[in-house]
Amino acid sequence: MGFFVTFGIVIIFVLWLNYEIRKNNRLAKKSSEEFWEKEANANMSRKTDISNLDYIRIPYEKLPLNDTPDDTINFYRDTILSQSDKKILNLSGFSNTELKLKYGAANLSKLSEYDNNFTVLVATLHKWGERLYQQGYHNEALAVLEAAVDCKSDVRKTYELLAQIYMAHGSPDKIDNLIDAINRINIAGKENLVLKLNNIKNKI
Repeated sequence: MGFFVTFGIVIIFVLWLNYEIRKNNRLAKKSSEEFWEKEANANMSRKTDISNLDYIRIPYEKLPLNDTPDDTINFYRDTILSQSDKKILNLSGFSNTELKLKYGAANLSKLSEYDNNFTVLVATLHKWGERLYQQGYHNEALAVLEAAVDCKSDVRKTYELLAQIYMAHGSPDKIDNLIDAINRINIAGKENLVLKLNNIKNKI
């Protein structure tokens, strides 16, 4: 009797497994077909005007641009200065297919370049601010990191370091401004970052 029960369970399991495999294969095939159809449409999308997009403006007037004895600090500053004549866009929330559908396939190369400029910008601003802080230039570090926030940086460590500096300066209320800024941008792990900033503010 026990053998037949076990055999029946095995048969049911095998049938269920085969059903799930076939279902997943159908879903995968459908998803693949939809992707390639969307990609084909994207490749035929007409070029649109991208001159009025939300380009990032670097607030050079807020940045400490004077030479320092630290060559690394000067290098980061020079890198940011080299971005002055470049167009900068944060397109991290879009796939290449979505960009082609929205702005035309012919614009993809330019848009990818502008997005890469954004990555260089926010990464360098963070490294610059961090180096300034490590070398004792605390006010200058604050200016650079706040400029990164103005540029809608998606570098998590920028917000964490700023929160720590605000606490050290006795300005925990400014962390609320950081949280507001985070909630307005596309950034990975947003909820965890906000939680971490609140923990810094509350010294947990």
